Amino acid sequence: MLRLHGTVCHRLAVHPGEVQTVLPPLDGPFEATGLRIATPARTWLDLAALLPFEDLVAVGDQVVRIPRARFEGRIDPWATPAGLSRLLDAHPNFTGIRTARAALKDVRVGSDSPPETKLRLALVRSGLPEPELQVRLDPEDQWSPEADLGYRHFRVAIQYEGASHRTPEQLRRDNRRDAQFDKARWRYLKFDSADLFDGFARACREVREALCQAQNENPA
Repeated sequence: MLRLHGTVCHRLAVHPGEVQTVLPPLDGPFEATGLRIATPARTWLDLAALLPFEDLVAVGDQVVRIPRARFEGRIDPWATPAGLSRLLDAHPNFTGIRTARAALKDVRVGSDSPPETKLRLALVRSGLPEPELQVRLDPEDQWSPEADLGYRHFRVAIQYEGASHRTPEQLRRDNRRDAQFDKARWRYLKFDSADLFDGFARACREVREALCQAQNENPA
């Protein structure tokens, strides 16, 4: 085992496919043959013994998220929920395996950011139905605006707006999106970092009120 002063080293069982090689920058300190690192899926498993539960779910959501090709230069997710399940099956005695199995049950494809994941978990934890993710106003139109979360049956859309939404161009896009949801007579709720720090308590109250209003207006 490698021994370095001031460092605690651990030996882990690593199976084929759990390590990848990335090429370093041309002026970097590593050889041109590349640097061997854990795959995102394996890193998620390694974090199971370290992260709080909700953070582990959030990382899992990012591992299985469908990437936006024009920004990320890739079209495939780093892993799938089924792939993560197989990874867990391959390490039944891993430290944190129970937490990982529990977290995987809450991992979903469609959360674009950790705050979106935590908002979804907060809604469910408060007793509300689990929302859909990336709810497109017109599901048949790929260019139709979409909300981060929502309840299509009740025409309730939910948006989390982080720091990236503060640029002038993004604000213009957000305003156009908001106007289209309003025109379609959806209830449109927006939350931000203040709600994240509050554990989304206000968000849960407002979403509950919106769902109750929608149900009262259109009883099944």
